[in-house]
Amino acid sequence: MRIISHMTANSPKICVSLAPYSLHELTILAAKAIKQEADFVEIRFDYMPISDIKKAATELSSMDLCNKAIFTLRSRSEGGNFMDSSSERVKILEMLGLSNPMLLDVEFNTLKGNKSLMNFIQRNKIRPLVSWHNFLKTPTKSVILSKILQMRKYSRFIKVVTKANKLEDSFNMLSLYDDIRNTSLVAFAMGELGVLSRILCTIYGNAPFTYASLNKTIAPGQMPICMVRKLYDVIFRKV
Repeated sequence: MRIISHMTANSPKICVSLAPYSLHELTILAAKAIKQEADFVEIRFDYMPISDIKKAATELSSMDLCNKAIFTLRSRSEGGNFMDSSSERVKILEMLGLSNPMLLDVEFNTLKGNKSLMNFIQRNKIRPLVSWHNFLKTPTKSVILSKILQMRKYSRFIKVVTKANKLEDSFNMLSLYDDIRNTSLVAFAMGELGVLSRILCTIYGNAPFTYASLNKTIAPGQMPICMVRKLYDVIFRKV
């Protein structure tokens, strides 16, 4: 079973976010990411036209890329680019899940509002990465922990991302790892003040991976993979 495992302290992993506008661009960006030693890739299908998404779902299922790919289809309300109806988005998520990616990123709010989607995921043994974002602030630790417990009902793979408005927000996000057990958690803060948590979540928190960009930043505070890789090399060379 192709399940990502928790990382050892000396091998932080990097997932490169890709936002291709076509299937052709996806193959080019994916090749570049692998060449730059990305461990995983997040494919943001919400930037592609639906016709190309359908083609990609068919072609990617027979490619090795699926073994190390997180499929994502973000709506506008969730900070993404998908503008069609929510019912259409659920249909496409199901189609992408059948391509058997390493993980299918589905928002917590989407799963809560679509019991049939979760049933589909379970029935087809799709591995969901349940995600939750707060683009305005970092709530208190107790609020986030409560949210994670609710998310844990759907999957042991959890992603929680908030907006850092002060440096302490980064430390608060990292402190989540002190209280979470038996969960593959990726938790960090967005924005310039959240960069520290992006780097340290794989070290202090033992997150399975952190996110980086290839050549175009997709999320606030996201760093290029070449820079993240250099930072990790320096950190572990001195340990």
